[in-house]
Amino acid sequence: MSNGRYKILVVEDDQNLRLTLTELLRIEGFTVVTARDGDEGYLQAMAHQPDLVITDLNMPILDGVEMVRLLRRQRGKISGVPIIALSANLADYNLPEKMSAGIDRFIDKSTNDRQSLMKTVRTLLEAPNSLSTA
Repeated sequence: MSNGRYKILVVEDDQNLRLTLTELLRIEGFTVVTARDGDEGYLQAMAHQPDLVITDLNMPILDGVEMVRLLRRQRGKISGVPIIALSANLADYNLPEKMSAGIDRFIDKSTNDRQSLMKTVRTLLEAPNSLSTA
């Protein structure tokens, strides 16, 4: 798989984590677009049509779940883009309800497991239309 052909949108309000994720993905050869919150993330997704979205769940203005719901309502490629949700508080979320919003995978960012994140990214990019029909 040639990573250079894939564009990933990173939506994260924590600047340090956003920069870290961006650098990690770029080192792996991906093209990266970033956003600071769900509202900006939605606009970036519509403008850049990424192949995958990595988003925080808890953000100001528009949270990750609502951004995902908006993307899933769109027509075309963006409605089926794989989405990974990151959160340090996964235990506080009702995951089945969040899955119905259209999130493909959840990763606990407090574990800082970069290998697991990259494996999940590659798996979702290799699986066409990986969106679960929840």
